[in-house]
Amino acid sequence: MQEDVIVPVAFFGMIFGIVVLVTYYRNKRMERTALIASGRDASIFKEEEKKSKINSLKYGIFLVGVAIGFIVGDSLAVADVFSEGIAYISMVLLFGGVSLLVFYLLARKMNRE
Repeated sequence: MQEDVIVPVAFFGMIFGIVVLVTYYRNKRMERTALIASGRDASIFKEEEKKSKINSLKYGIFLVGVAIGFIVGDSLAVADVFSEGIAYISMVLLFGGVSLLVFYLLARKMNRE
């Protein structure tokens, strides 16, 4: 019974996601073309690439922190230190937050250089 609901929802969700991505990239291309055609400086595109690298670093560190949180949460649940739900949620939130603090410190150091 549950598969009868999940498949159509996932299908329409993927279709929606594809439409959103196509629209986003089409508009982004049109913006760039109009900016270049009007003779303006295209240095704004270089700033987007730098932000993209910083965002990739942030999400990478965050996901590693979440994965470590799952591993530690599982270890605590198996050792019966905490109940399973509490162990997972608390460790994922704790290590996710710590990873974002690590990213902040790294980004601040990178901006100084």
